[in-house]
Amino acid sequence: LDPVLIQAKMADVEKKEDKAEGEEEEELDCSVPEVVNKYQFAGGVANEAIKFVAAGCVAGKSIAELCEAGDKMIQEKLAGVFKGKKIEKGIAFPTCISTNNCCGHYSPLKEDSSDLKDGDVCKIDLGVHVDGYVALVATTVVVGTVNPRAADAIMAAKTASDVVIRMLKAGKKNSEITPLIEKCLDSFGCKAVDGVVSHQIKRFTTDGTKVVTNKSVPGHAVEECTFEAHEAYAIDIVVSTGEGKCREMDTKCTVFKRAPDSKYNLKMKTAREALFKIEKTHPKMPFSLREIDDTRTRLGITECVRHDLLQPHPVLYEKEGEIVAQIKFCILLMPSGPLKITGVDVSENIKTEKVVEDEEVIACLKLPVKNKKGKKAKDEAAK
Repeated sequence: LDPVLIQAKMADVEKKEDKAEGEEEEELDCSVPEVVNKYQFAGGVANEAIKFVAAGCVAGKSIAELCEAGDKMIQEKLAGVFKGKKIEKGIAFPTCISTNNCCGHYSPLKEDSSDLKDGDVCKIDLGVHVDGYVALVATTVVVGTVNPRAADAIMAAKTASDVVIRMLKAGKKNSEITPLIEKCLDSFGCKAVDGVVSHQIKRFTTDGTKVVTNKSVPGHAVEECTFEAHEAYAIDIVVSTGEGKCREMDTKCTVFKRAPDSKYNLKMKTAREALFKIEKTHPKMPFSLREIDDTRTRLGITECVRHDLLQPHPVLYEKEGEIVAQIKFCILLMPSGPLKITGVDVSENIKTEKVVEDEEVIACLKLPVKNKKGKKAKDEAAK
């Protein structure tokens, strides 16, 4: 995406926002150019930020410092847009760097952080929003030496994401995608991590009702749905070299989100003060304790969690010795095909000897991502 072109589009959007101010708000989808522009701008910032953090993943670097740097870059990039506007913008998910068998949500405070070391498999996860239009992204990088099983997991996630982007089109059903993901991961000797699903996204919503699950779990079936044009989705592929069974350990949770429908009359003054600050600064999006620098407020958060006013994003782990890899990207279902607004390439250093052998998956991977246009499409149709 050309930052200059998107910046120019954003200027046009600002003018139209002035005109629309005061009108009754309606839910807009990706048939509206202004919505697409906001998604793309947020996506451009997210992609820049994750590339920046990935480049900093070297042996000896503090994970907490890298997470803080990622968040800072996002805030700096957004500072110059929609100045003076009553439009929310900022971090949609704080930067997390989860290594090796850690499945996700590791965004430590400096006093609890560790340093990266050679061979660490780093899942970087972050999000950006402009006016509530969210762009989420995750990738996996390796510090130094690449373990063969780490390469298997990363390429399994990458290949599965290639399958999804070819299948996620208007008219297709979510039930058509899950079996292909499972077959794809099996080719690499890997499993999808339990409980991870890809969600439809809307304004200020990252967990819409339409979902795609990465694996079929007995007793936990998701409702079948049909994808429609102008919808937006966050595709999240999390893969393990083990069984994909993750659990909480003793790592401190630092990522929380205000539970929108929960209410409780808090007794502790510190808890009331904490909730007031959170509702003012992070009313709808997840946040990190890094952004709350006073001990008093942090103490109040514990009470808010106890009464379900805040939703924790716990740090989860696969079995020791296993490797977990993640790839996340956002796409808009446009008439010409999926428009990918976030997602970065896997390093060329990641190589595996395993190959996809399932004929159905191979056929899917040969499909074009976009619908063919013009003379070339007509010529092929005539053959």
